[in-house]
Formats: sequence, C-alpha cells, structure tokens
Amino acid sequence: MSTKSEQGLLKLEKRQKNQARASPLYEAQEHIYLMTFLSIILLVSALSCLLLIPEALAHAPLTPGDNESLATATFIPDPTKSWAIYGELHEGGEAQYYRFDITEGQRTHVGLFKSTNPDEREFAPGFVLMGPGINNQGAIPDYVEVPVGADTLVVKGKQPAQATYEPFSPSSFYLLADVALDAPRSGTYYIAVYEPSRGGHYGLAVGDRESYTLSEWILIPLNLISVYQWEGQSLTVIFAPMGATLAIGLGLMVWRRRNLGTAQTLFDWAGALAGLLFFGTSAMILFQMALTLTQAPLVPEIGVTIMLALLPILLGIGVFRLVLRREGRVHIRRRAYLAILGLLALFAWAGLLVGPGLAMVASVLPTRTGTTS
Repeated sequence: MSTKSEQGLLKLEKRQKNQARASPLYEAQEHIYLMTFLSIILLVSALSCLLLIPEALAHAPLTPGDNESLATATFIPDPTKSWAIYGELHEGGEAQYYRFDITEGQRTHVGLFKSTNPDEREFAPGFVLMGPGINNQGAIPDYVEVPVGADTLVVKGKQPAQATYEPFSPSSFYLLADVALDAPRSGTYYIAVYEPSRGGHYGLAVGDRESYTLSEWILIPLNLISVYQWEGQSLTVIFAPMGATLAIGLGLMVWRRRNLGTAQTLFDWAGALAGLLFFGTSAMILFQMALTLTQAPLVPEIGVTIMLALLPILLGIGVFRLVLRREGRVHIRRRAYLAILGLLALFAWAGLLVGPGLAMVASVLPTRTGTTS
C-alpha cells in the first residue's frame, strides 16, 4: 500500500508540475528567460566580433594547385586582399610558384611562415619576388625559374626565437620573412617559395586588405581542419575532443531515457545532437589552445580564444534549454528561438556546420510520435 501511495503522490506532483508549466505565468517567465539568454549570446557574439575582426579577417584561405613551374603558378585573384596559402615543399631544391596582377602604386605584403612542428625545426624556406621595376637583390637559386625580363628580390627566411600565437584558430607559427611592396610598375608579379636542402610545410600570407565573402566566413571551421593537418596533426587527434563530447552526451541521453522514462522524439534527438556539437566545438578550441601553448608563449591574446570557446557553450546551453525543458507540445515561439540559435551558431563557427543545420531542422520537427505540433 505504501508503494502505491508513493507512486500516487509522484503522479500527482508530476501532474501539478505539468499544470504549472502550462500556465500563462510559467510561459511568460520562460519567454523572459529565453529572451534574456538570447540577449547574452548576442552580446557575447558582438564582443567576440569586435575582438576577433583584426585577427579573423586577416587572411582569407586560398588553396594552391600543382604549382611547381612558372606556367602552372597559382593565381592570387587580388593581391591587395589578405590571403593565406598553406603549402608543402616535398624536397630540397624545389620551388613552388604564385602569380598576381597589380597596378602601379598599389600596395601589398608578402609574408612567409612555417609550422611549429618540431620535426621541421631545420626547415628554413625563403622566397623570390619577381616582376617589373623591383630593385634587384640577392642571388637566385639555380633551380628557381625567372620570367624573361623580370627583376628579382631574394628574401631568405629567418626563424625567430619564439613562435607567434594565433588566437582565433587557435594555432602557432614562425614568421620567417615579411616584405611590403608598392608596385613600381603595373604588370604580373611572381613569388617563388624555395628551400635548398629539405622539404617541409610553409605558409604564404599575401595582401593587407581585410575582407571575407559570406562563404569564406562560414567555411572557416572546415578550413581550420586542413590547417591543423598542415601542422602535422592527424584527423584522430583533431576530432578527439568532439568525439569524446558526443560519446558522453549521447550516453547521458540514453541513460536519461532508460532511468527517467523520458520520451524522446526526433525533435529531442536532433536538438540535443546540435547542442552536443556546439559543446564539442568548444572542446576542440580549448584542446587546440592547449596544444598550441606547448609551442608558443603565454600571451594576453589567449583571452580571445577563451571567449571564442565560450560562445558555442552558451549556444549549446540555449539549445538544451529549449529542447529538454519542455512538456508535450512546443510552441512556435520556442521553435523560432531554436532556429535563431542555429543561425547564430552558423556565423559563430559552432558545430562544424552540422550543428547549426540540425538546430534549424529540429525547429520544424514533430515533438510527438505521429504529430506535427
């Protein structure tokens, strides 16, 4: 009898709780809470943009092709825009080529850097800048092709004592050389990156003007994966924090269903998976920060990385609040909030594109089997 009485009391308490949650006052309180939470996320997003724009907009990604001769040189569309190119020389005595068209008087920068991979400590590439009107300086390696009639500037790479910490990736690199150029004449200019004795991974930064297209901004998380591979990391290492987060989170979801008897629908699973992908993004950022600090010095810019990691956490909390704290039918306002969080996540680089997509899809999924509430 006592057991039946306890079960009856539990059912009564649950019924009263559900009635309270269905009341207009509860809905109003939830609305205020969610609006406040969204306001906090928007504020953090705005602060992140203000802090990150000088770094994040510094380089748009550009993929080199088969560029081991002047004839197949990788074309840089606009040398005044900031580009980042990640390449690899396969052996010593090899050169890779890039070309761009520029108008007399236009200004550009050419910077050469390399990864902090200890296996490439002795790798020290340089570059040759070739074009009309350049002041000839330095001896050109005999394996570097030079356009007919071009003037040349040979720049040897020199490794600094300390690596540079990049907060928005996060990652680190050694800046080997940096040359500013006000084009002396209009025409086509070439850059040849070379290393006389061994191969290795290098990066080329070209241009000054900070500019991103919408697709370049949204695809940054996927481009960063290739940057980490360029540093020497395997895909297993890169995705380990994300995998651990998903495994723990999904395990807790299964436990919740089995032990609490909570019914879970496509809405719940899609939303929860989106939230876990947001949490996993934060784990990846913090993991990369920890790896980077084994090669780079401790600098104030770490605060930028921490803020960048905080934003996906806030987005994940918001999604879980919307998805798991519900009873029965989900109102249209809550679905709208979920879609907004998915859209914010897309521009905040949270969830590797999959998370934002799942959040927006979840906002239109049914919350009861066989219904479309």
